[in-house]
Amino acid sequence: MKVTPIAILGVLTSAFALTGCQHAMTLEEAQAACTKQGGFLVVFYTRKITTAGIGPEIAAPGNCVSPDKFDQAPSASASPAAPASGKPAATAN
Repeated sequence: MKVTPIAILGVLTSAFALTGCQHAMTLEEAQAACTKQGGFLVVFYTRKITTAGIGPEIAAPGNCVSPDKFDQAPSASASPAAPASGKPAATAN
């Protein structure tokens, strides 16, 4: 059986086309999946601004953040913002 370069090109093109056709999750699907994992979904809100005006607000799902990310103690390098002299900062009246 002889394979022509055109047939190989067709197969490769089909494979690349199919990899780009993944189903993008809707906001509701992402929220349900993240809640099922016990996490919090980050939602990004955007608006298109044109010369005709501001468009509608569009919500897009972001990352699913697990609650244990918030339970971590601050690192030793992170210290509260205090003056270098050790004296308390003066308050403005």
